[in-house]
Amino acid sequence: MRKWIVAGILVAGATTPAFAAEKYFVTVDTVGNCSIVQDMPGTDLSAGKTAIGSTDGYGSMDDAKKFLDQVRDDTSKCKAVVVG
Repeated sequence: MRKWIVAGILVAGATTPAFAAEKYFVTVDTVGNCSIVQDMPGTDLSAGKTAIGSTDGYGSMDDAKKFLDQVRDDTSKCKAVVVG
């Protein structure tokens, strides 16, 4: 019985991150290029990037794009916008 309880806890713990809500971050890199990433700034996929705007992330890509549209012409925040 204990084996089944431990196994159930391990399975639940392994699958919980899959249910985490997606977050989108507007970031600026070391050169000054802005982009939207779907990864927390400071992790491997977004190395060298700093979050601007909501540092907690945006709940949808559309919300992140709206903020990026507001700052894309502000050269003190974004020299260019990288899409990809």
